[in-house]
Amino acid sequence: MWTHLKYSIVLLFICFRISSQDIDSLKRTIKSQTDTTLFKSVLNLGNAYFNRGQLDSAISNFSFGLLKSKQASNNKFVCTFLIKLGTMNREKGIYNVSSQLFYEALDIAEKNNFKILKASCYNGIAIISSIQKDYSKAIEIYNKSLAIYQQSNNLSGLGSVYNNMGLVYLDQKNNTIALKFFLKALNINKSIFNDFGIATNCENIGLIYNDIGNYKLALVYFSKALNLWYSHHDDNSISINLGYIGNSLNMQKKYTIAIDTLKRGLSFANIANSQTSKRDNSSYLSFAYEQLNDFKNSLYYYKLAKELTDSIQNNEKTKQITEIQLSYGFNQLKMQDSIKHQLEVQVKENQLSTEKNYKYIISSVLFIIVALLFFVYKNYNEKNKANIIITEQKNIVESKQKEILDSISYARKIQTALLANKEFMDKNVKDNFVFYKPKDIVSGDFYWATQHNNKFYLAICDSTGHGVPGAFMSLLNIGFLNEAIKEKNIEHPNEILNHVRLRLIESISNNGQDGMDAILVCFDKINKTITYAAANNQPVLVRENELIVLPKDKMPVGKGENMKSFNLHTINFLPNDTLYLYTDGYADQFGGEKGKKFKSKQLQALLTLIANQPMEIQKQKLSDSFNNWKGLLEQVDDVCIMGIKL
Repeated sequence: MWTHLKYSIVLLFICFRISSQDIDSLKRTIKSQTDTTLFKSVLNLGNAYFNRGQLDSAISNFSFGLLKSKQASNNKFVCTFLIKLGTMNREKGIYNVSSQLFYEALDIAEKNNFKILKASCYNGIAIISSIQKDYSKAIEIYNKSLAIYQQSNNLSGLGSVYNNMGLVYLDQKNNTIALKFFLKALNINKSIFNDFGIATNCENIGLIYNDIGNYKLALVYFSKALNLWYSHHDDNSISINLGYIGNSLNMQKKYTIAIDTLKRGLSFANIANSQTSKRDNSSYLSFAYEQLNDFKNSLYYYKLAKELTDSIQNNEKTKQITEIQLSYGFNQLKMQDSIKHQLEVQVKENQLSTEKNYKYIISSVLFIIVALLFFVYKNYNEKNKANIIITEQKNIVESKQKEILDSISYARKIQTALLANKEFMDKNVKDNFVFYKPKDIVSGDFYWATQHNNKFYLAICDSTGHGVPGAFMSLLNIGFLNEAIKEKNIEHPNEILNHVRLRLIESISNNGQDGMDAILVCFDKINKTITYAAANNQPVLVRENELIVLPKDKMPVGKGENMKSFNLHTINFLPNDTLYLYTDGYADQFGGEKGKKFKSKQLQALLTLIANQPMEIQKQKLSDSFNNWKGLLEQVDDVCIMGIKL
């Protein structure tokens, strides 16, 4: 149950992150400025409070800005402050006032042709429609906003709307479409370094994975968002995020940890004075205590959540929102006197509080300006010196990084040279393919072949690790395979794997962590037989559209609990049978609509389906299927699949 979702609205002025010292500086300089500069400073100060989760302080500043911009008849800033106040009231759960403010702002934006502000109004109005679960109306209005942002090439606005459209589909449990919108928004926000957008998108992607039960990935995305919220001291967003994590822990039945997390979330919600976040954290706490049979605490938090829910979503407020939307019709709005009066009282009260704080600052403004000019000049000189040092260090880092990448790329050439080449493979098994896709530049997976005493040996192996450590293990394993066959003249695949295991234990694997999973096949050209040994990985045979799973030993080539000799198996094959050897990387890849593993059964079904097609087409279909399944997710492991027509 997701009772609160994170939305975003983009305004004409960017909501940037500033420190406490910057906030104090803004306070000291606001009263000395001209109207336009004053409005910008008040807006930035309000944004700073909002981005730190201090909603009441943000409302106080935006209310002051609204009053002053109305007095100056500056419609652009009147519209901007109305949108800001609409956002603040929505975050506090006062949806009727929020809706009123957005419609009033839209009226001004349309009359004055403020395109970007009009798009922001549509965005805010659509959010309220989505909260009311009027999803078709929400999507219709989001598309109005999207059209303006696309026409203006406003990336920040596009990222905001894509995120919010994703929330509509998430609320309807249409996770596939929701994920596409969130990922689209995330890519845009990364391109413009928008921390707020990135954190919001990560949270929402986490909600999807949590909803489908992939708690590990959900926690990864929640944690990314939480780190950004903490770095910007956003109390409101921290409280929301901790609520998400606590609810996820509840779903995993980790109730004790959930309670600790949710109590921290509730404390941040109290600091931010966010009614919706207080409600959600209290609701999740009630559930956690109930599961632990602590009914006293469960009842306490249940009552608290109920009171907050009633105050946020009572029938009268919902009725007011509907009346406002119907009366406006997207052309004009007649203000309801009771709501307007409520807003004006709030504005005047907040004005008195804000102006009281400003009156002590006026006398020091000139001194501050002179001091600032001095420090700007001083900092300019210091930054020039620092930039020289940073540039030198950056050049050193880039040089070292290039050396490392060059070394790894050279290691790839060495590793590639040791793999079975196409010409050698075709000479010994004429009809074959290899689908080989390392996760990194070098790989822990490898395919290897050699010929000795009229026997052709072929191996598909998965060494411990991937990347550089996996590649080192691969080189070692290839060396021991060569040693067993070429130097020790060991013929049978099971005895070869026994030898490699012994050499690994003698060399580096005594702690049981290093080794490989492997399939080693021997083609006896004289006796026309095929034998093999399999360590954890399992070969399969496709015959007349039926798949036969061949036996394996459930132990690695390395030190393990089972140290018995590997078994020798014979493949009884018919003409046109297809033999497939593969590692676990393909089946373990996360993806698809629900972000789950591909799994062995689905891979085996795919192999059965394509087995009668030409080898190069099989390889291409395996590649296409893998990429489509993976989508925008990261590849999790090296992938290696070999097909041989017998």
